[in-house]
Amino acid sequence: MQEKRLLTIFTTFIYVMYSNVLCATPTIKAELDKQFSKLIKNGSVTVANDKWILYRYPPKQNSMLVPASVQKYATALAALHFFGYQFRFSTEFYIDKNDELGIMGHGDPFLVSEEWQKIAKELNELPDVPKFIQGLFFDTSLFEENIKIPGISNTRNPYDANNGALVINFNTVYLKVDENGVISSAEKQTPLTPLAKHLGEKLNSGFHRVSIPMDLTFTYTGELLHSIFLRQGLSFKNKKVSLRRVSSAGKLVYRHYNNLNLQNVIAGMMLYSNNFTANQLLLTTGMERFGPPASLKKGRAAVQEYLTKELRISPDQFHIAEGSGISRKNRLTPDAVLLMLKAFLPYQHLLPREKKIPYKTGTLRGVYSMAGYLSFSDPLYFVILLNQKINYREKIRDILLKTDFSNF
Repeated sequence: MQEKRLLTIFTTFIYVMYSNVLCATPTIKAELDKQFSKLIKNGSVTVANDKWILYRYPPKQNSMLVPASVQKYATALAALHFFGYQFRFSTEFYIDKNDELGIMGHGDPFLVSEEWQKIAKELNELPDVPKFIQGLFFDTSLFEENIKIPGISNTRNPYDANNGALVINFNTVYLKVDENGVISSAEKQTPLTPLAKHLGEKLNSGFHRVSIPMDLTFTYTGELLHSIFLRQGLSFKNKKVSLRRVSSAGKLVYRHYNNLNLQNVIAGMMLYSNNFTANQLLLTTGMERFGPPASLKKGRAAVQEYLTKELRISPDQFHIAEGSGISRKNRLTPDAVLLMLKAFLPYQHLLPREKKIPYKTGTLRGVYSMAGYLSFSDPLYFVILLNQKINYREKIRDILLKTDFSNF
């Protein structure tokens, strides 16, 4: 009798527990729907594991939305595919006719002042490089001229910096203006040049990073390199800088490989959401896939090819306008972003972290996105794409973090 009663209690316990599990998911989903109905007016939130979508609001929302900087996942993945994660950008140096130093740019996005100091030191130690050089010229033939990135405006904002074959300090200058209007370089490693000083003349006191106008890019690069090279013992007879191709008589004397590999470049791009770097990657990826000169058309085609052939994303799930997300013409569906997150899982350590989870945000006026990993040992992916006036992405993220998806 006692055994029968214990069996009945045990059976009832199992039934109740099983019933609770069956009822847990609809109850939790209903509560999530209720919360998100107040936060999402035009957008979507999606959570998935490696097998299926666990939750989506609105339930059938998988239309294309403006992703902002979440677009950088696509660019990073395509670059990793075509180059490999250990790839390092290079820049070539030639001694051409009349003892001129020619620099051929390959689109390295991280040619910062520290790299140029290393380059100047290396050149100074080479026997084929004279200490007194006749002149300096740039060979930018590996890129199309005057590439226009959709979404980039003609302003002095650093996120509007121009892309190209040979760029320095992300085509920006970092200046300090004191209370008396005295202008200086805000970086010890970067000398203040005449053009940089001119760009700071109308700035208020404080620190400013400003983009270099496209028509003055090579003027500034020439001024800065003359100054850096001179510090290392190299001087130039002719201070003017010309643009031309290396001649058949040119002798390659040095090929500089950046200290950063592609993973390092992507980590920096993701951390600072650097639009300039993203589009340098798009352009060079297109050049790697289809050959020079690099162009926006080739870059877009390379990313599109990767998404469709490697990730099996249908062409009606995305539209690539450029590589950074600054253009409102970019479009991604939540499911397209999920497939990118799955592909990016081995590289999730390259993402910035907050509240112990890695993810990438994106922001434009009226666009607030976030996509990343709620967990990664047993992967749980989330995508928030909001195309609305009010930014609720952090509130939505916090709700997702508090939700137990193990019963979904």
